[in-house]
Amino acid sequence: MSELISFQLNGRFAHFLRAEAGASALSYPIPPRTVILGLIGAVLGLAKDSPQVVLEPCQVALTGEVPQGFWHKAKLRKDPPELLPHTIRRSQTETKTTKPEKATLIDQEWLFNPSYTLWVSLPQPHQAEFERRVRKRAWYFQPCMGLSEMMADITYLGTAAAKPLPPGLYDVTSVIRQGEGEIEVPQVLAKNLALHLLRMPRSVTADRVFTHDGYVLEKDGRPIPTRTSEGYEVDGKVIMFL
Repeated sequence: MSELISFQLNGRFAHFLRAEAGASALSYPIPPRTVILGLIGAVLGLAKDSPQVVLEPCQVALTGEVPQGFWHKAKLRKDPPELLPHTIRRSQTETKTTKPEKATLIDQEWLFNPSYTLWVSLPQPHQAEFERRVRKRAWYFQPCMGLSEMMADITYLGTAAAKPLPPGLYDVTSVIRQGEGEIEVPQVLAKNLALHLLRMPRSVTADRVFTHDGYVLEKDGRPIPTRTSEGYEVDGKVIMFL
């Protein structure tokens, strides 16, 4: 058995940039595993880009409804103003103006009122420190929902033991990693479930080389009937790790 820290992750807005996004900045409907590790790193005060390496190996499970999305005009970057000249002429006046900054606007997909429930198990000593900080709401850096301007709120739900389950058919509450279970399609159709298939980053090296994986989630966060040997029971729910 392993101890899992459970917490609620909420925000006003979120944007989790899709790896394949081009001119239009599409968002994943849920935070990828790499984003979750970065958020945990912010709570712990780890250096930027280090949590995805320092916190491995770890276990992360997530559930929640797909938030409503909307499109927003966002400023992608600013070109710096014209550089100062290396030489100054006698005739040059202080009123001389430089070229104005150039702003590039793009359509960016934002998620409205995102809310997710997460279960995490981290290597020590990070597990105990993360539990202490989340319980006391004493995060080191402000956690965010993908972008630093989109602040996140974390609510501690508890810590409980996760019991591995024998192979069988279960109603899995969390997002399911493809290849670790077989979806029972007849039951999905009978329950009128709306499944989403995603391919998202799962891990990243210190050199910023990403590994992606496929996932299945239900639009309204309803349990998905799945035949699997990778299920865990925690607080009366069956979850699978990302």
